Amino acid sequence: MNTIKVVELIGTSTKNWEDAAGNAIKEAHETLQGITGLEVVAQTAKVENGKVIEYRTTVKIAFLVKTNR
Repeated sequence: MNTIKVVELIGTSTKNWEDAAGNAIKEAHETLQGITGLEVVAQTAKVENGKVIEYRTTVKIAFLVKTNR
């Protein structure tokens, strides 16, 4: 029996929303083990002087909960 936990993160990128989601996963992988998937919740961007300067992707990341049974 597996238990899955979900956390919500915001990844950022100067390239695009897909890269921002990838950056969120890369960062999460540093501290979370057993990542099984992600869901894109929102895509936003920071704008200055009429130009997009930062893409932001909000993701929900699912990972297995380790138990000591």
